[in-house]
Amino acid sequence: MIAARRLLAMPLVVVALASTTAQAAPSSPEEVVRAYAEAANRHDVDALLALYAPGVRKYGFPATPGAEGRESNRAKYVRNFAENPDLNVKILELTAVADKVVSHDLVTGLASGKMSEEITVYQVDDGQITNIVYVERQLR
Repeated sequence: MIAARRLLAMPLVVVALASTTAQAAPSSPEEVVRAYAEAANRHDVDALLALYAPGVRKYGFPATPGAEGRESNRAKYVRNFAENPDLNVKILELTAVADKVVSHDLVTGLASGKMSEEITVYQVDDGQITNIVYVERQLR
Protein backbone atom coordinates (compact mmCIF):
# COMPACT_ATOMS: atom_id res chain seq x y z
CA MET A 1 0.00 0.00 0.00
CA ILE A 2 2.85 2.40 0.86
CA ALA A 3 4.56 1.62 -2.47
CA ALA A 4 1.30 2.38 -4.30
CA ARG A 5 1.05 5.78 -2.56
CA ARG A 6 4.62 6.59 -3.57
CA LEU A 7 3.87 5.72 -7.19
CA LEU A 8 0.74 7.85 -7.15
CA ALA A 9 2.64 10.78 -5.66
CA MET A 10 5.40 10.65 -8.31
CA PRO A 11 3.32 12.21 -11.12
CA LEU A 12 2.52 15.11 -8.81
CA VAL A 13 6.22 15.66 -8.18
CA VAL A 14 6.94 15.55 -11.92
CA VAL A 15 4.15 18.05 -12.61
CA ALA A 16 5.40 20.33 -9.84
CA LEU A 17 8.96 20.20 -11.19
CA ALA A 18 7.75 20.86 -14.73
CA SER A 19 5.81 23.89 -13.54
CA THR A 20 8.86 25.24 -11.72
CA THR A 21 11.03 24.75 -14.81
CA ALA A 22 8.50 26.47 -17.05
CA GLN A 23 8.37 29.48 -14.74
CA ALA A 24 12.17 29.76 -14.75
CA ALA A 25 12.29 30.36 -18.52
CA PRO A 26 13.14 33.97 -19.38
CA SER A 27 10.13 35.93 -20.58
CA SER A 28 11.14 39.51 -21.35
CA PRO A 29 13.65 40.29 -24.11
CA GLU A 30 16.03 41.67 -21.46
CA GLU A 31 15.80 38.44 -19.41
CA VAL A 32 16.51 36.39 -22.57
CA VAL A 33 19.70 38.38 -23.24
CA ARG A 34 20.83 38.04 -19.61
CA ALA A 35 20.16 34.28 -19.77
CA TYR A 36 22.20 34.17 -23.00
CA ALA A 37 25.21 35.80 -21.30
CA GLU A 38 24.85 33.49 -18.29
CA ALA A 39 24.75 30.42 -20.55
CA ALA A 40 27.87 31.67 -22.36
CA ASN A 41 29.64 32.09 -19.01
CA ARG A 42 28.74 28.50 -18.07
CA HIS A 43 29.86 27.35 -21.55
CA ASP A 44 26.46 25.69 -21.85
CA VAL A 45 25.99 25.20 -25.60
CA ASP A 46 22.55 23.61 -25.27
CA ALA A 47 21.26 26.49 -23.12
CA LEU A 48 22.61 29.02 -25.63
CA LEU A 49 20.98 27.27 -28.57
CA ALA A 50 17.68 26.92 -26.70
CA LEU A 51 17.50 30.73 -26.61
CA TYR A 52 17.81 30.94 -30.41
CA ALA A 53 14.85 30.75 -32.75
CA PRO A 54 15.36 27.91 -35.27
CA GLY A 55 16.09 30.41 -38.06
CA VAL A 56 18.19 32.87 -36.03
CA ARG A 57 20.37 35.16 -38.14
CA LYS A 58 23.64 36.77 -37.04
CA TYR A 59 25.31 39.76 -38.67
CA GLY A 60 28.48 41.70 -38.17
CA PHE A 61 27.79 45.43 -38.38
CA PRO A 62 26.48 46.88 -40.63
CA ALA A 63 25.10 43.85 -42.46
CA THR A 64 27.83 41.26 -42.95
CA PRO A 65 26.11 37.87 -42.89
CA GLY A 66 27.29 35.50 -40.18
CA ALA A 67 25.76 32.24 -39.05
CA GLU A 68 22.16 31.40 -39.84
CA GLY A 69 20.04 28.82 -38.05
CA ARG A 70 20.20 27.45 -34.54
CA GLU A 71 22.14 24.26 -35.24
CA SER A 72 24.71 25.92 -37.49
CA ASN A 73 26.06 27.61 -34.33
CA ARG A 74 26.60 24.42 -32.30
CA ALA A 75 30.04 23.47 -33.67
CA LYS A 76 31.20 27.09 -33.44
CA TYR A 77 30.29 27.33 -29.75
CA VAL A 78 31.81 23.95 -28.88
CA ARG A 79 35.07 24.96 -30.60
CA ASN A 80 35.07 28.49 -29.13
CA PHE A 81 34.57 27.26 -25.56
CA ALA A 82 37.26 24.59 -25.98
CA GLU A 83 39.73 27.18 -27.31
CA ASN A 84 38.79 29.76 -24.65
CA PRO A 85 38.14 27.82 -21.41
CA ASP A 86 38.20 31.02 -19.30
CA LEU A 87 35.83 32.97 -21.58
CA ASN A 88 33.57 35.31 -19.63
CA VAL A 89 30.99 37.84 -20.79
CA LYS A 90 30.28 40.76 -18.47
CA ILE A 91 27.28 42.91 -19.33
CA LEU A 92 28.29 46.52 -18.73
CA GLU A 93 25.00 48.06 -19.80
CA LEU A 94 21.70 46.75 -21.13
CA THR A 95 18.96 48.79 -22.79
CA ALA A 96 15.67 47.38 -24.01
CA VAL A 97 13.21 48.98 -26.43
CA ALA A 98 10.25 46.77 -27.29
CA ASP A 99 11.64 43.53 -28.78
CA LYS A 100 15.18 44.92 -29.23
CA VAL A 101 17.91 44.75 -26.59
CA VAL A 102 21.25 46.52 -26.86
CA SER A 103 24.00 45.00 -24.74
CA HIS A 104 27.39 46.59 -24.11
CA ASP A 105 29.70 43.77 -23.02
CA LEU A 106 33.27 43.12 -21.99
CA VAL A 107 34.56 39.71 -23.02
CA THR A 108 37.55 38.41 -21.08
CA GLY A 109 39.36 35.10 -20.76
CA LEU A 110 40.27 34.84 -24.43
CA ALA A 111 43.11 32.40 -25.12
CA SER A 112 45.04 35.18 -26.86
CA GLY A 113 45.15 37.06 -23.57
CA LYS A 114 43.19 39.89 -25.17
CA MET A 115 39.82 41.28 -24.22
CA SER A 116 37.00 42.32 -26.50
CA GLU A 117 34.45 45.10 -26.12
CA GLU A 118 31.17 44.43 -27.88
CA ILE A 119 27.94 46.20 -28.66
CA THR A 120 25.25 43.73 -29.67
CA VAL A 121 21.66 44.32 -30.73
CA TYR A 122 19.34 41.36 -30.17
CA GLN A 123 15.83 40.99 -31.53
CA VAL A 124 13.77 38.72 -29.27
CA ASP A 125 10.38 37.29 -30.24
CA ASP A 126 8.39 34.94 -28.00
CA GLY A 127 11.36 34.33 -25.71
CA GLN A 128 13.79 33.45 -28.52
CA ILE A 129 16.53 35.44 -30.23
CA THR A 130 15.68 35.89 -33.91
CA ASN A 131 18.38 38.35 -35.05
CA ILE A 132 21.76 39.49 -33.75
CA VAL A 133 23.88 42.39 -35.03
CA TYR A 134 27.22 42.88 -33.34
CA VAL A 135 30.14 45.29 -33.33
CA GLU A 136 33.36 44.33 -31.58
CA ARG A 137 36.84 45.64 -31.04
CA GLN A 138 39.86 43.99 -29.52
CA LEU A 139 41.36 45.60 -26.44
CA ARG A 140 45.00 45.25 -25.41
